Amino acid sequence: MEERVKPVVDRRWTVAVLLALVLAAVAGLSLYQRAQQRREEYQTSLGLARVLSATFEKQSKLNVGEVKGALDVTTVDPGMFRFLRSAQKVTLPYSVAYQLDLSGLDTSDYRWDAKRRRLLVTIPDVVPAKPNIDETQRRTLATAGVFVTREAYDNLNRRAAVLATRTANAEAKKPEHLGAARANARKAVAGLLEAPLSVAGLGDVRVEVAFPFDGTGPSEQWDVSPSIAEVLAEHRAR
Repeated sequence: MEERVKPVVDRRWTVAVLLALVLAAVAGLSLYQRAQQRREEYQTSLGLARVLSATFEKQSKLNVGEVKGALDVTTVDPGMFRFLRSAQKVTLPYSVAYQLDLSGLDTSDYRWDAKRRRLLVTIPDVVPAKPNIDETQRRTLATAGVFVTREAYDNLNRRAAVLATRTANAEAKKPEHLGAARANARKAVAGLLEAPLSVAGLGDVRVEVAFPFDGTGPSEQWDVSPSIAEVLAEHRAR
């Protein structure tokens, strides 16, 4: 009786083949998940871009604060001759509004942190508007001079308005007033976006507003988040 020899299958090859198949399946699943994640990032970024553009198009400029008060201003008119020299001290109320121009924002100014569901919007700095000097509320405190001509009186008033404008400008640029206006700007922009983002079905999104000169803490990691413009550009490139 002839005895048959059965071929011996190396189990190591079997294990290797099975392992390769498992790795291929895992890699395929990983690629699919990454592709799905990129699609979701693109759709979210696209939705955010549309909401932000529409919102800021309607509200391109915001008044985000005001500083006001009254200034005591003393001016002198030298006159053509020494005996015509005159001086005047007046009180002039003033106000300076702070404006935020959002018209230049685009998708490069928006960053989306999907993990924490936070939207960072980088806005330009607030700008003090031209001071408003209320001439109708002018109060003359004192006038000095032997004879104050009509021309001298008009000159004193013009000098007072110029000096008051210059002083009001300097007051508006003080750090404490700029700081208050910037804080108002952050709140205003965040509040402006809350309702549109909710209506757009983007869920619970936390809006954070920053200025170009702001730094980020080590825990924020905003510097590694791509801008929405970069996400959209990467999708178009593929």
